[in-house]
Amino acid sequence: MAVHYVPPITVTSKRLILDNEKLRRANAKVTTATAYAYGDLLVLSASNVLTHAADESNWDVICGQDVSAAEATIKAAEGIEIPMYFGGVFNIEAVSLNGTVLTTAKYDAARAKATKNQIELSKV
Repeated sequence: MAVHYVPPITVTSKRLILDNEKLRRANAKVTTATAYAYGDLLVLSASNVLTHAADESNWDVICGQDVSAAEATIKAAEGIEIPMYFGGVFNIEAVSLNGTVLTTAKYDAARAKATKNQIELSKV
């Protein structure tokens, strides 16, 4: 009889929101055919539409929901908004750019912009 070995796996999850009492959220529209990840750093336009930040030093809000590109297309067509965070205390190790968690080299720029946005990015 064949023996099947299943290698051990490790799942790491980092909590995004660190202080619920200081949390401030609102809703905004999404861009068609664009995937969003919970914790993404986003830019909010004057027409209340979310787009991905170009880099860690140019963002306004933090994404509050995972949305696939297909879901975004439907939401955009129907005018359905998703939650975003514009205030509070967040874990710097859990925020991302277009679904990719920031490297430690990008922390300083992200934290400097967070301070200007009145958001706190903390390392826990």
